[in-house]
Amino acid sequence: MVMRLLVTLWLAVFAAVPASAQPPFSATVDKHDIALGEPVSVTLVAQDITATLDTLDLDALKTDFDIYTRSNSKQTELVKGKLRTTETTNLILYPLHLGQLQLPVFRFAGNASRAIAIDVHASGPDIPQVLFKPTLTPAHPLIRQEATLNLDIYDDGSLQWTPPKLVAPPGTYLRELAASQWDTTLDGTAFTVHRMAWAVMPLNAGNITLNFPMLNAIKFGNRLRYAVPTLQFNASPAPRYLPVYVPVGKLTVASQTPSGKLSLNRPANWNLTVRGTGISVEGLTKLLPELADSETLHYYPPQIRLIETGGNTPEQTILITLPFQPLQAGTFTLPHIQLPYYDPATGRLESASTTSPPITVINPLWRTATQLAAIVSISGLLIWLSRIGLRLYRYRRARLASLQRIATAADPHQLSRALLAFDWGTGALQAKTLRLWLTEMELRCGSNAQLAQLVHQLETDCYKLLDNKDNFAKSLQEVLLAMQNMPHKAPLKTARQLFK
Repeated sequence: MVMRLLVTLWLAVFAAVPASAQPPFSATVDKHDIALGEPVSVTLVAQDITATLDTLDLDALKTDFDIYTRSNSKQTELVKGKLRTTETTNLILYPLHLGQLQLPVFRFAGNASRAIAIDVHASGPDIPQVLFKPTLTPAHPLIRQEATLNLDIYDDGSLQWTPPKLVAPPGTYLRELAASQWDTTLDGTAFTVHRMAWAVMPLNAGNITLNFPMLNAIKFGNRLRYAVPTLQFNASPAPRYLPVYVPVGKLTVASQTPSGKLSLNRPANWNLTVRGTGISVEGLTKLLPELADSETLHYYPPQIRLIETGGNTPEQTILITLPFQPLQAGTFTLPHIQLPYYDPATGRLESASTTSPPITVINPLWRTATQLAAIVSISGLLIWLSRIGLRLYRYRRARLASLQRIATAADPHQLSRALLAFDWGTGALQAKTLRLWLTEMELRCGSNAQLAQLVHQLETDCYKLLDNKDNFAKSLQEVLLAMQNMPHKAPLKTARQLFK
């Protein structure tokens, strides 16, 4: 009861104080408990002071806070007949680490503000816990040895990160690599890991400090900012005998020669694919041996270009194109190429070499002549086969026509004429009687007793009147069957003549 009475009296006294009794300079914050990454707004107010707040030194804040924005405004109003000028400075601050941070006492124009404590927690109701793990592999690189700098960010997967623009320290070369992401569990807690990577090449020996800028993240449209711990490493000197253009790190070389046979005096490309760390177009230009011309091959200046792979490792790929011109026909071997490099694992100077299979060079004139000869041969064969096919077609058509005339004979006289005009495709036999026709047939096709009996019967029937048409029809069928079954020697003889 007594405490409540004291609070009431204090409020009454504070309300009775006139506005003019308020401090001429004050500092306030919008909240005293925040999560790491969350902003805090600080308002500095100066009343009726001739000096401007732009001159206020804020360096004391930089120990615990990152000053994101600073804005000033000034307002003049009439209060109880007097002009009052109020100047306001608004600061947006982001904490740099966890714990209870102290907003320092600001001193301005002989006035001082009060100190304000702000508690920074690892996480909040809407802000997840965030962890940072910067690593360098290898941890102690040599001069001109490219190492991989990884910055792993652990969160709950709800933050969208903006890749930082990392500034290379003096005497260091930086190259940004591709980012990656995966899920993991750390101390029983599920995290999403966002990895940002760079290739780091120290150019001078000694201790090197890598300072990361503030990292920006977005969650549901709200901006969060985090400070990343610095990374320090020591760069060791490389051997003094090592030229500056010899890469420090293992190299691999793959050779790709032109496939198939090459044409005489026609240029071709020999491609070498070089992979490794710390390589450059300028360095490989000096490492590549000069290829001397010979009686068999003429070499053109090499073409060297860097291939962008976009990977998350510092390994680079360079394509070397070696144009050459074959001067003689035959089988030749391209020269053996070695590219030196220094291997930090063994501490020795090694070399990446390549061997190429033999190449065959032909004279295109001989190839053209061979192709023309093959075309002529194939054309002649096609003409010869077409002639045989045409002969066989004519033979078949003539034979079928002859059999058709035999089948449609209405009496012995027509049948006799059909037999005398029978054609295998080489023309009818020059015989005036059936007896002479039979003799010529036996000379060509061999004796046939059935055909001889039918011819004798046909001669008899031609000189007498047939009373029975069924007998003639039967004789006609027998003649037709005998002619169909006779061997065909005449067209085979014609085919043999074509082969001569």
